[in-house]
Amino acid sequence: MARKRKTDHDSAVAGALDLFWRCGYHGASTRELEQETGLTRFTLQTTYGGKEKFFLKTLDTYLDNAEARHFPDPDTYSLNDLSDWFQGIASAERMPKIEDAGCLAFNSISSFDRTDPEVNARIERYLTALEGRFAAILSRAKLEGAARIDVDPDEAAKLLIGLLLGLHTIMKARTSDQFPRSYADAAVGLINGWRNL
Repeated sequence: MARKRKTDHDSAVAGALDLFWRCGYHGASTRELEQETGLTRFTLQTTYGGKEKFFLKTLDTYLDNAEARHFPDPDTYSLNDLSDWFQGIASAERMPKIEDAGCLAFNSISSFDRTDPEVNARIERYLTALEGRFAAILSRAKLEGAARIDVDPDEAAKLLIGLLLGLHTIMKARTSDQFPRSYADAAVGLINGWRNL
């Protein structure tokens, strides 16, 4: 029996998101995209502007969801919560399988020509939003006396971004799950070093 074609935008994006997350942009064929989304090649081209434009819409949805549900909350997170957030990324429950592509936003950094302004805008959104949240959490920790007075929240946030990118790189290249956990532990050690004991 032929698969019924879906026309619902949200369902199509959800199917594409799962495919791109598992295979990455370049690893997902147009035929697979048709199968996962229920869209025809014609609809993909005429309605969404082709595979890359549809990927960008999917990436926007991914970022919206990440900011709403997975990024650390700058209004409520303590230093302990921030440490737990890093360790959670490398936990058995959340770490992608070795054969999966992993974080869609991170993969976009290495999968596309960095002269593409639309891709760059999404990457900048991802990094800026996270860095801003890290800085806000650290600023509040300083005001509340939980972080040392000499800690510069903006500079500390940049260090955490570097560790986060390293963590995602290791998750993608790993041969063992222990490697990413070591990066998460390094982030926790850094955060612990900023505590006001």
